[in-house]
Amino acid sequence: MIDINKHKLLRDNVSTLKETSIDTHDNNNIKYMTASEREAINFDNVKKEYIKNLALTDEPKSNDALFINKNDDLVFVEFKNGYMDTAKKYAVRKKIYDSIIILTDILNVGISQLKNDMEYILVYNETVNKEEADVLKKQKSYVQASKAFDDIAKNISTMAKTEYVCFGIKIFENYCFRKVHTYTEAEFEEYLKNN
Repeated sequence: MIDINKHKLLRDNVSTLKETSIDTHDNNNIKYMTASEREAINFDNVKKEYIKNLALTDEPKSNDALFINKNDDLVFVEFKNGYMDTAKKYAVRKKIYDSIIILTDILNVGISQLKNDMEYILVYNETVNKEEADVLKKQKSYVQASKAFDDIAKNISTMAKTEYVCFGIKIFENYCFRKVHTYTEAEFEEYLKNN
């Protein structure tokens, strides 16, 4: 188990999952993707402090939150309220890589040690993704969205007693994380109840 309380940069950025899930892209409609008051580290703020004196030419990306589950595993969380198009899927992968590099440096551990005690969760807005797919279907240049495939794959995975991971991020399982999940907002609330 990794004790994050030993690291000032992490301790100084404690928040809640609710606060780290805020979507401020539309100032007239600020949305939180979870109402959970569970303690979490605002990893966006950690990244900002981490790079403050590095004089980088390109700012790394970061996941939204880091918290500890009931098994004392570290859990990175990324909240995505918008449609998961190709550019956003790429951005999520970059956030994973950059966040892992920053965290391994802060904790002074290698990826091999970290991945054994770590999970990753992408929380997405199921409604927005379905609505956007419906709009795209009406365009002539439309290539079928994967929503229907994801629904079928989730059902088959449930019957097989396995978990389906969408948006192509399953590749990080056993590589950067022990377990990778993609949850709708409702599924994430269920995860929090159980963890």
